[in-house]
Amino acid sequence: MTKTNIEKLEALIEKGYELARKNPTKLALEFKQDYYAQVDKIKRDPDHSPTKKAYLVEELQAKYGKQLFKVLAEMKAEYKKTAAEAQRLAQTIQTTEFEAPKDAVELKLFEQGLSDMKTATMLGRNAKSSIEAINAFIGKYGDNPYYAQQIKEHFPQLASNVLGIEGTPQNRQALSKVLERIEAKATTPDREKAAETLGFFGDGEVKFYLEGTAPYNAFSSIIGSRAASYLNKPEEALAQMEAQETAE
Repeated sequence: MTKTNIEKLEALIEKGYELARKNPTKLALEFKQDYYAQVDKIKRDPDHSPTKKAYLVEELQAKYGKQLFKVLAEMKAEYKKTAAEAQRLAQTIQTTEFEAPKDAVELKLFEQGLSDMKTATMLGRNAKSSIEAINAFIGKYGDNPYYAQQIKEHFPQLASNVLGIEGTPQNRQALSKVLERIEAKATTPDREKAAETLGFFGDGEVKFYLEGTAPYNAFSSIIGSRAASYLNKPEEALAQMEAQETAE
């Protein structure tokens, strides 16, 4: 069965949440447990001197640090890919025009009614009655998303006409409520989910660990505070490591 746009966006949000929140927490716990298990193994080895043990722990620290940044870089790349996919779909949904009704007569009557409404509000003498007329027109056609969107696009002119009659704060407030009404009618479940998706992914960037949190501190105690400052910039950490290895 083909997934709906809403189901696709929900799946992308869930994947983004796992990559940005669940997986980093899980990684911190597993990394810490595995690292200290290896450290304990080194320290318990009777064949190594204290100096050798210290050297092996230092080596282990470097090895785990590089492994950690590789995993984080892969997670970050996957998150950015997921965010880009979600944003593309959400933006496509939001910018796709509603399909016009197939009833040509009904469509023509709507267009004539909208044109008459613009003329009536422009020539009207009473702001209150003009606002009531706009509300009535919305009540007649607004339940169809196509018509609602058309009214929304022409609303600035309608509002300007009304305020040209009486530009009082009360009329501005009344028009604001009318606009909220028509915006709600022009917003379908697909578009609501699209807006939620764009809000969730923001600019598409991700920050896995906040400084001072338990996972951040756990990593800091293992790889050092300087290296930990790159937890959210793993690609930069890897580039520096590779440059250092090349120089050596």
